[in-house]
Amino acid sequence: MAFKLGSEKRGLKTDIFKKKLEDNVHAEANMDGSIYVDPSIDLNSAYGRRVIKHEQAHIEQMQSGRAAYGDNWVMWEGKVYLRRTENGENIIDGPNGKWPEGDANHPWEQEAIEAEDK
Repeated sequence: MAFKLGSEKRGLKTDIFKKKLEDNVHAEANMDGSIYVDPSIDLNSAYGRRVIKHEQAHIEQMQSGRAAYGDNWVMWEGKVYLRRTENGENIIDGPNGKWPEGDANHPWEQEAIEAEDK
């Protein structure tokens, strides 16, 4: 007997790990589909839930192929943007200009910020 999958969305499990992150970094979405969250974040708090929604949006961007990253680059919608350190700050020369990593001016961050309230 054949088995046919429906067209409904199936939830993918995202592994969440507590890991000490750099100063002022609360969470990171990883290319393997996992999320690192700094131990200082209470995942049961309203803020903790917003952090997870934000990072889950990045996971979805990567799983759909719209985003990817490496140590020295970020790919967004088929174009590669370089990462570098300038005056001690990590920046990305993105589609909206040169901004610090995590800045709301990057389009991938804009989407993730919007997802926090969903």
